[in-house]
Amino acid sequence: MSEDQTKALIAIAALNKMFENGHFSICTIDSVSKMLGVTPDIEAYTLLRPLHCVDFAKMSKELRARVPGLIQQALSGEQLFRFELARPAESRALAVIDGSPHTRRPLLKRLFAG
Repeated sequence: MSEDQTKALIAIAALNKMFENGHFSICTIDSVSKMLGVTPDIEAYTLLRPLHCVDFAKMSKELRARVPGLIQQALSGEQLFRFELARPAESRALAVIDGSPHTRRPLLKRLFAG
């Protein structure tokens, strides 16, 4: 496994934890971007920052739908990650994002160039 693949798995695990915790954390974006060596896109980061500690369940449906794309934009100007939203039938909260091939909830997939 390459270092880039390892970093991608770590980033996915950190994002999963954030979504599983039920609230947005700008600290997760900060630590993931630092690990990936990415300077966050200022426009997306500026939009995400005020959401720190806001429960996904307290966000409007439209805002919840925008958060994964804003995270993608913040972490890279290129299409490195594809975020897909899926909402369990029993929940109105944002579902977990995951790219691990070993998970039963593969909702985020790392797109490798090449």
